[in-house]
Amino acid sequence: MKEPIQYHSQEELNKFLEKGVIIPEPQSVKIERSINLPQIGKGTLLHPFSRIEGGQSYIKDTFTGPNTVLGCGTSEESVFLGKETTLNDFTTGYGFRTRKGTLYEEDASSAQHTDTKMTLLLPWVTLGSNINLCDALIAGGTGPELGAFSEVGSGSIHFNFTPSGDKATASLFGNVVEGVFLNQERLFIGGNNCLLGPMEADFGASTAAGIRIHGKLSKGLHTGQVLSRRVFTRDFRILSGVRKTLATQFNYLGELCAFMNWYRQIRIGVMAQDPETRRLYEAGLRMLSLNYSERVKQLKHYFGLIEQSIILIEKEKGKTKEFENQQFILSCWTKLERALEKNKTLELPAPEKLLSELRESLKTSGSSYTERIRNLSPESVNLGIKWMENLREEGGRNLSQTLTPKV
Repeated sequence: MKEPIQYHSQEELNKFLEKGVIIPEPQSVKIERSINLPQIGKGTLLHPFSRIEGGQSYIKDTFTGPNTVLGCGTSEESVFLGKETTLNDFTTGYGFRTRKGTLYEEDASSAQHTDTKMTLLLPWVTLGSNINLCDALIAGGTGPELGAFSEVGSGSIHFNFTPSGDKATASLFGNVVEGVFLNQERLFIGGNNCLLGPMEADFGASTAAGIRIHGKLSKGLHTGQVLSRRVFTRDFRILSGVRKTLATQFNYLGELCAFMNWYRQIRIGVMAQDPETRRLYEAGLRMLSLNYSERVKQLKHYFGLIEQSIILIEKEKGKTKEFENQQFILSCWTKLERALEKNKTLELPAPEKLLSELRESLKTSGSSYTERIRNLSPESVNLGIKWMENLREEGGRNLSQTLTPKV
């Protein structure tokens, strides 16, 4: 028989209060005994009737930064870096759900009834209500004020599963390389949008409400594509556009390589000035690693579909050019797998000018993480972008070269 869950007593909860955890009504809050003091940071606010458990729970394996405000909902293997401003009074709204691999950076937020998994939101990015957004990274924006942050309108869905049965569909809205410097034009995704992954959107891209979009979005307003009422007879087990699909995923993985270096060398290496912040940033890095592993898993599945596609092409059409192309790509999996593993530890040293300027900024107290980044000199930003570009290109090149035929 399953053992009953043991919770901290009221006397033991006082230790959390003494550490700086805010619990307005301790008698209504339940914290499982497996949860220790270091796991709940100073400044955390536990609303009445909150319940935190280490097993099956409302909040499981989740790290929250200072002033994080979670509505009624569930969270598992997620990280919220916290709130630096009070312009938005919540981090997540009522009925939220965050699943494995979700990362909300500073002041990122979502409204009512949102669901995310393998989703990375850079500072200030805001999701509206009734949104399902999985396998996506969103950057952009210059601050938390209205009209300054990147936004996804209510009712929008990122479709991350194709009729062919694959999820090689991760989408990039903005990018990491420039986005981490918090000076790029915001993105605006209109309400009730159908986002068909894999997508890539430039900074400054915006979409009208109630539309269907896919592919690449350049800067400017997009009004979507209209579908005809025709019925197409097609065997979705026969893949098409394989190289194009792989190119988008290689680029996404290159962005993750750059992002992981930002966490290792900038957030953890320089900006983490106390053990709590270090643990929080290390948890954020783990979310990036989970996203990287997920993309590798989905690529492996996609190559299984390529193998099936080759058999069907030969059976129905013979050894066509597409057959030969997919056959060659399939033969590259072993090399690609080695490159994917190597990229996990890819590292290029950050510019010393960038590092020294950030270290100098830490001598002045009172500034937030985003303020310190926004106050970087143009020289440090340019050097930093070049460093991040090199990481992205090196990571993507390691992968794309595996599909280059030997001359």
